[in-house]
Amino acid sequence: MTLAAGTYFEHLKAYVNSEYVMHDGSGGEVVLQEKYFPATATRAKTRKIQLLLPGPGLAFKLDHDQVELQRKKTKPALFHFLDDTAKPWSKRCDFVIFYVNGRSFHADCIEFKSKSLTAEKIVPQLKAGMCWVNTLKRTIEHYTGDNRRIRLRKFVFADNEDPGAYLDPNRQLNADPSIRYYHFDEVNGQPLADLQNTSVQEI
Repeated sequence: MTLAAGTYFEHLKAYVNSEYVMHDGSGGEVVLQEKYFPATATRAKTRKIQLLLPGPGLAFKLDHDQVELQRKKTKPALFHFLDDTAKPWSKRCDFVIFYVNGRSFHADCIEFKSKSLTAEKIVPQLKAGMCWVNTLKRTIEHYTGDNRRIRLRKFVFADNEDPGAYLDPNRQLNADPSIRYYHFDEVNGQPLADLQNTSVQEI
């Protein structure tokens, strides 16, 4: 059954595992945060980004905090009924934000990077994020009949001050033109729906 965007969001919110929800969209915003090691530091820092929502929304953190897990060299399986070792579904992007914008329903996949914009560190994670959104949508549809078209975009946020060699004139990645680059300072505190990406994929 095809549902209105707002209704679909409420159903999605009721179905998902709250342990993966980083921010529930309260106050008309989502806050994304991640621990990281600066190049010259011996102690982890926390990077925090605030994004304003045009309507109801919530943010998932798919990539468990690698700073805390790096000694264990492992992370919880994303699909607990599947083996996670070196499988395509073991990859994941850092965050997925679902939100309602007017009559449309959106999912933005976001990867945080310090400076590196090399393809092998970004493209597979964001592709895996898109696959996760597609899998979640299909799973809900198969079990409940709830259905809704999702407009999906992919972004990488980074500290790179001179990213030109990695980007085309629209600031999409040369390695994957569906991914849009932004510096952290450009996006913090901005409306999520206003972020530009020439590639919108419908699921």
